[in-house]
Amino acid sequence: MKPMFTAMKNSVNWYFEDLDKKIPRDRMQAYLQQTSYGNRDLSGGIARYWQESSLKISSVEQVQLLKAFYTNQFGFQEKNIATVKEAIHLDEKSGSRLSGKTGTGAVNNKDINGWFIGYVETKEDTYFFATNIQNGDHSNGSTAAEITLSILRDKGIY
Repeated sequence: MKPMFTAMKNSVNWYFEDLDKKIPRDRMQAYLQQTSYGNRDLSGGIARYWQESSLKISSVEQVQLLKAFYTNQFGFQEKNIATVKEAIHLDEKSGSRLSGKTGTGAVNNKDINGWFIGYVETKEDTYFFATNIQNGDHSNGSTAAEITLSILRDKGIY
């Protein structure tokens, strides 16, 4: 299995921190501008800006970004888009394909922010989602995923 796939599946933050350190700050800022990623704020430091730090994004912005990524409106190399799509593939059933990624933000070893973003591809359509839960008990990616999967089941999407 490719290192990135393992890192994505297991949320190996140090792997992504190391990648970030290899990208010049001005290039990283240009990518954030190109993709209109949230508030585009890297002031929290190149290795930590995305971990409950300076970079912020709303659920609506997250869905807009994911949809634009999915259709490659950013003009990235198609092989890179395909690799990320493959890395976030989670499950398939009844002709539908679930892809996504959880995330958990913690402060002082307490989970305060849980995300699950992704999409479901069906024969008829592609459904994009972003679930964010904050500041309650179990505010983590696993709980956000449970909530999302329950909604997708109730809506007959997945």
